[in-house]
Amino acid sequence: MEIRHIPLFKGIDAAERRLPVLIERAKERGPVVWLTAVSHGDEFTGIPVLHRIFNYFKKNPLKRGTIYGLPIMNILGFELIKRENPYDDQDINRSFPGDIKGDTTERLAAMIFNNIIETNPDLVIDIHSDTLNSIPYIIVDRPLSDEPKVKETVEKSWQFSERFGVTVTYDIDIPGYRKYQLDKSLTASLINRANITAFLVELGGPNILNETFIRTGTKGIKNILVSLKMIDQKEPAWVSETKIETKGRMELLETITTNENGLIEYLVRPGQFAKTGTRLATITNILGKTEEVICVQRDCYIIALGDRAVSFPGSPIINVAAEEVKK
Repeated sequence: MEIRHIPLFKGIDAAERRLPVLIERAKERGPVVWLTAVSHGDEFTGIPVLHRIFNYFKKNPLKRGTIYGLPIMNILGFELIKRENPYDDQDINRSFPGDIKGDTTERLAAMIFNNIIETNPDLVIDIHSDTLNSIPYIIVDRPLSDEPKVKETVEKSWQFSERFGVTVTYDIDIPGYRKYQLDKSLTASLINRANITAFLVELGGPNILNETFIRTGTKGIKNILVSLKMIDQKEPAWVSETKIETKGRMELLETITTNENGLIEYLVRPGQFAKTGTRLATITNILGKTEEVICVQRDCYIIALGDRAVSFPGSPIINVAAEEVKK
């Protein structure tokens, strides 16, 4: 394994800030794959997943191609256990493709983005964490234009994501996608600006390491590498027991929010199917009175429940996905 670094800038102590990149090369030329993690400094799961993948190569050499591992993108956010880049409180994963002359986070994003695309990768997998009470799932980005090449790249991203072994869904519809700047994520920018196949995988929650989700990420990536004939298949293709199977493709809906203050009691579990009108949660005030009953407005699947016990008006509490409605 090789280790190189992406130089960033000098700190006030004159020490060089840089990002480590792990590289495994086979003797035979082949696909180029990037595994990236920790653009949000409090989402740690991707680090041990990358460790296990690269450790696997010690006894099981890569057959062909090259794998790059970027275990941490938001290095100071990681050290401070903070989602955003602490230099300017900006979200790196809402700043791609970045700007080499922009603010601090835009410059970081540009250096990461440019280092990835200069290797002409066949696939980029970006590892994140949603909530502690969630199923593992993959998000495939939306095409931001009608260009055939972009649509083809989105389709390739979906096809690759299906090989991972977990639930797969498109991101929310285009208006919400732009509203929340999801079009400026790493995977969205790779797909829409560079025509590079990519997807994002959500594994567990922030601030902790969960062995189940680490194993899920490791097994899913091995599935992908087997499909690319980069490693040998030593066991049947793995599929998560939580994987949701539907007739059509799914899309994320807007996160369900509350209107009242109070304690949250969830009435559903991740992975559950909920028909229109199903009670999802209640909000109870400090005196024990139910202030709000939250019901689902459309048949959907529960993807994640929020890591919170208390709500305020507008608090996001439940992520859901539904079968895509063809327009």
